[in-house]
Amino acid sequence: MTGLREKVESGQPARPRIRITLPLGTAGEWLRRTGVSGQILSLIIVIAIFGIGTRGRFLSPANLQVILSLAAIPAIIAVGLHQVVVLGGIDLSVEGVVALCVVFVGLLLRNNMNVNDIGLWIVPITLGLGGVAGFVSGICNTKLRIPSFIATLGMSWILWGLAVFVSRGQTVALLDTRFQGVVTGTVFGIPIIALIALALVILVQIIQDRTRFGRYVYAIGGDEVLARQAGVDITRIKIVVFTLAGLFFGLAALFLSTRLGSSQAITGNNLLFPAVTAVAVGGVALTGGIGGAKNAALGALIVTALNDGLILLNVNPYAQEAVNGLVLVAAVALTIDRRKLGFIK
Repeated sequence: MTGLREKVESGQPARPRIRITLPLGTAGEWLRRTGVSGQILSLIIVIAIFGIGTRGRFLSPANLQVILSLAAIPAIIAVGLHQVVVLGGIDLSVEGVVALCVVFVGLLLRNNMNVNDIGLWIVPITLGLGGVAGFVSGICNTKLRIPSFIATLGMSWILWGLAVFVSRGQTVALLDTRFQGVVTGTVFGIPIIALIALALVILVQIIQDRTRFGRYVYAIGGDEVLARQAGVDITRIKIVVFTLAGLFFGLAALFLSTRLGSSQAITGNNLLFPAVTAVAVGGVALTGGIGGAKNAALGALIVTALNDGLILLNVNPYAQEAVNGLVLVAAVALTIDRRKLGFIK
């Protein structure tokens, strides 16, 4: 048993990983060690294709700034979502959590519907709402033994219905401009919201790589039975991970409502698919045990850059959806562990 715990805490991968070898000397070795060489190569290919196809418009400073700004919120959502995926589960409550948090942001900050104005208190309240939603999903998954797919999908619908009930389906205009500088401002040409997303990515990656908690998450995703035999508190780790995911969804909701300058329940719609695509494109295996915050963030950046390039090329919106679907299927095909699914003996 001691040997099992030492193996879990050492951070050793539960199975061999497929690595891309790049003949680039020291730079290639660094990329290989980071585990994102394939994602960086994919991003370079996307930039090259659209840079040529749009005759330089894609690479203009203004457009690159737009890409970074637009990728920030999906990256925050993807970083929250990927932690559950690394754990070996899935969190489909994104849209419901964002919808409810957005509605409360609109009703509690200064608006055109009531006299509420709680100011900066909206930050802990929004994070708290998201965290509580994630906590409940974790309890349903661990204590009630409901698969994460069903638990979080049901939670999404419950929260979305509650958001519509509370807001009465109305659109609330935000009059509080204190957060506008965060979502629209820049520092040396770099969007502030992108810098915040980057800081969160670095923080989560450090936790994953340098703490016992992070190693336990990978261990559970790699082999839950082995992790349990090693003495890992599976229930506690899962609940914490779901709660953290909810916190990230709540933060994304705050930034999203502030960017739009309004609040309505449908704001959370159409956020799940891009988030799952970003996680998969980033190289996070949907079967668990492989991936990291940097992977999820790079995936969000790749997907955002891809969609931006398609828009600049005036590609039909329905064709854009088809391209995103193909990208998702291809990404899952490349990262999924078929041994876990029983396809390979």
